[in-house]
Amino acid sequence: MDCNLMLLETIEPEIINADATGGLVIICEHASNYIPPVLKNLGLDEKYLGEHIAVDIGAEAVTRAMANMMGGTAIIARVSRLVIDCNRESNHETLVPEASDKVFIPGNTGLTPEAIATRRQAYYEPFHQACDTIIENQLSAGETPLVIGMHSFTNIMNGFVRPWQIGFLWNKDPRLAEAMMGLMERETDLTIGNNEPYSGKDLYYTMNRHGMAHGLPQTTIEIRQDLLKKQSMVMEWAALLADTLDECMNRPDIKSIKHY
Repeated sequence: MDCNLMLLETIEPEIINADATGGLVIICEHASNYIPPVLKNLGLDEKYLGEHIAVDIGAEAVTRAMANMMGGTAIIARVSRLVIDCNRESNHETLVPEASDKVFIPGNTGLTPEAIATRRQAYYEPFHQACDTIIENQLSAGETPLVIGMHSFTNIMNGFVRPWQIGFLWNKDPRLAEAMMGLMERETDLTIGNNEPYSGKDLYYTMNRHGMAHGLPQTTIEIRQDLLKKQSMVMEWAALLADTLDECMNRPDIKSIKHY
């Protein structure tokens, strides 16, 4: 039987500080390079599982460190983006990518709608349902949480050396992104991307669904992967982001419901 048509075991995300209502939710969709054994590595050589096409290198570590420092809730996906990309609309053409950064993915080629729906039910829906629940719990507790998407990006893409050390993505609500960029520009000499290296107007599904749809302040944070090679680097970034978010959490111009 084709493994793509088999009933797949549901994999729930990991949730840190699930009961916290301190007003911070960090979501890490590309935290893992795990491919369930039934999918046979998607036909890929093992070497690709340690590369940026399979996982946002360092993003999980920063997420964990920030959640521990700030006591916020974190939701961490436990399946590789190559299996299914939780930061895509359910009908997006790259929800299950056939290639990534010029690497062909045999196990994702020619999948039927039924096969994609099976993966979506096993991995994608449980992740977003968990995010829905966390946000609803915060709102029910009277909180207006800041919602953060935590990502990382490769320093070279298509031959272009990316100059930004960190980027903040936003779609229709720039409040949190602009505040964090302003604070970092004041306190550091970092080269900061405003909707770089990607634009929140294009790739922003998780923040649109779990942040902007509720009128909540939200942004996706992208850190360059070569700056996350060591645990000491991870902790420095986590501390910088925690300090920046602490200032934002006390500002009524940011921490309020705003629908567009």
